[in-house]
Amino acid sequence: MSEREEQTTGAISTAPIEDFSNFDNEAEALREQQARDAQAEADRELPPDPEAILEVRHLKKHFPLKKTLMGKVLSALKAVDDVSFKVYPGETLGIVGESGCGKTTMGRTILKLHQPTDGQVFFKGVDIANYKAKQMRPLRTKMQIVFQDPYSSLPPRSTVGDIISEPVRVHKIVPPDQVKDYVLKLMDQCGLRDYYYERYPHEFSGGQRQRICIARALSVQPELIVCDEPVSALDVSIQAQIINLLKKLQQEQKFTYLFISHDLSVVKYISDKIGVMYLGSMVEFGKKDDIFSNPMHPYTQALFSAVPNPNPDEKTDRILLKGDIPSPANPPLGCKFHTRCPLAKEICKHIAPAYKDYGDGHFVACHCYPQE
Repeated sequence: MSEREEQTTGAISTAPIEDFSNFDNEAEALREQQARDAQAEADRELPPDPEAILEVRHLKKHFPLKKTLMGKVLSALKAVDDVSFKVYPGETLGIVGESGCGKTTMGRTILKLHQPTDGQVFFKGVDIANYKAKQMRPLRTKMQIVFQDPYSSLPPRSTVGDIISEPVRVHKIVPPDQVKDYVLKLMDQCGLRDYYYERYPHEFSGGQRQRICIARALSVQPELIVCDEPVSALDVSIQAQIINLLKKLQQEQKFTYLFISHDLSVVKYISDKIGVMYLGSMVEFGKKDDIFSNPMHPYTQALFSAVPNPNPDEKTDRILLKGDIPSPANPPLGCKFHTRCPLAKEICKHIAPAYKDYGDGHFVACHCYPQE
């Protein structure tokens, strides 16, 4: 038995195995959903954390797949399903998980690029979940996003100067006669030469384009920036430059980052806290050091075991997940991860685990640990 398996099995609760031969899975799923809905309704009455710049409570984003003639939703794809967390000013929260787990959808829903299906999104103590587009406009200067693809996120017929100066003019960040000087100073902060001002996006490399995207996001002086896999399309050497640039700008201007990525080494370098998502749900959340030193959820352990070890003489215990990722349109009953989990028990197939704090803000949803 490997050291990782010994640590995991040592933490498994010794609750007696129940007989699930006549268990009604559908009724249990309905009961669990009603309990979550009741908890979400009760939490609506709680005041927001006054110190958190971003607080997300029971956030859901479901995309309808089938409707009746009257518009009632019969089936939906649950892209984000009951996610809650807090981020404090100046922190970086890293969100990791496989492709298709709902990371990007969650980030866009927080910024109201998608309308939330349910839940609350507090920005600086104000719930913006039900804000209309007109109400969101003043907040656009405070909340920005850096998109994943620097090739498609820049308008090809606009110069770099026009791309960066447009939000400055629209939101009246500086007087009109100071816009160009403001943009040139911002370009210099992001590592862009002043003569790039009159050039077009197709004249630049991927790393330079991403710097332009970062400069555009910073042009309105935001407080919260969602970085949606900002380095995944770049070479490794360019990735390091962009990550160092983001950290440098954060130290200088005290930004708060929601950093979405599937690259664990990048997340470990830049993040203060880490959330692990699987099939639309948060399965583990905690401080970076706690997550990396003691990954509790089997899915987190499998993700970490896949990180290449630079030491060829050191043996790593790779955890291979069998099977395909289930469809978020029809997730498994019980624990969503039980179809691929190497430690799955019978109870995992029937009852969803509680999402609990197991000490110092380290949240996990897994039957391997004592439940309520």
